[in-house]
Amino acid sequence: MPEDANPLEHDVPSLIADAVGFLHGMQREDGLFCLERVRGDAAPRGRSVRYSLMTYIGLAKAERSGLEHGFDLDAIRAALWSELDSPELDPGDFGLYLWADAVRGPAAEGADLAGRAERAFAAAGGLQAHEGQEVSWLAIGLSHHPATREASLRRAALDELLGRLEPATGLLYHYGGSHPRRRFANFATESYSTLALAIAAKDGDETARSAARGVADRLIALQRADGGWPWLYDVRRGGVVEPYEVYSVHQHAMAPMALLQLAEASGDPRYEEAARRGLRWIDGRNELGLDMVDEGEQLIYRSIRRRRPLDRVVLYGNTAAAYVFGHGLSLAGRGIELNATCRPYELGWLLEAWCGR
Repeated sequence: MPEDANPLEHDVPSLIADAVGFLHGMQREDGLFCLERVRGDAAPRGRSVRYSLMTYIGLAKAERSGLEHGFDLDAIRAALWSELDSPELDPGDFGLYLWADAVRGPAAEGADLAGRAERAFAAAGGLQAHEGQEVSWLAIGLSHHPATREASLRRAALDELLGRLEPATGLLYHYGGSHPRRRFANFATESYSTLALAIAAKDGDETARSAARGVADRLIALQRADGGWPWLYDVRRGGVVEPYEVYSVHQHAMAPMALLQLAEASGDPRYEEAARRGLRWIDGRNELGLDMVDEGEQLIYRSIRRRRPLDRVVLYGNTAAAYVFGHGLSLAGRGIELNATCRPYELGWLLEAWCGR
């Protein structure tokens, strides 16, 4: 029997159930969620408004799909809204606030949140000065929010993403303008941008549809044989600079969020097939042969990475080699280890990706 025909131990329903269960150990007394949990320590560590926003969005999606999760979403929302003036927030986080404000029915605060977002981006160099993920969160939040979906800021965010397209490869540059890191985009920029463009495509934007398909087609062409999604790309040449870290959240959540949305917007089943193929990496068919779901610890382990300090050496070496030679060094699979942590947003995004589908 071909490997791809083997059933998954952790199928989508079991992953959804695990995500809900594991999140209960990550909520703090103040209603927000932690920064992370670490294997061997049941106590949640730190605190993150951003991760709490993402988790809230996922739990709200689960609720809409009829899943009982046991969380008080009104209390979480109140805790989140008390943080609107927090210095912890980056401009793109206001896109997440817009998204969070829209997920449980009629939303009333879109104009205020959109204004906050516009001012925050303007004060920090404009849209072009920010990574693709932040611009994408803004576009997604404005697209979901009925009070702001036609706002000029939404069009500006989408146009910024479209302006970063490299026609020769289909990928999107990490930053706009002449930022020194512009050429080397990570999977977060490519996947969140695909999601933002696919949402616009579902609303009838054909330019966004074409761009989203171009990004997704290139990502699928570069998907690893084990289903893993590499981390860093050379947008100009359309290749992988450095595969590590390979993150679980990309496998079970971020790639599916983007690709399932695009499958719906395009009618092309290849995108759903690629999203499901990535789940096999979680299920132990990865380079370490490890099951990334630990039900005893109540964690989905964060990633497989290169050991420190080799990770920095290889990352910088591969980036330099890509500049000079057009490709990274051949060091796949060397000096790798498990990153035995888990962050709550990973589980929230899993719920957002799969609940209701």
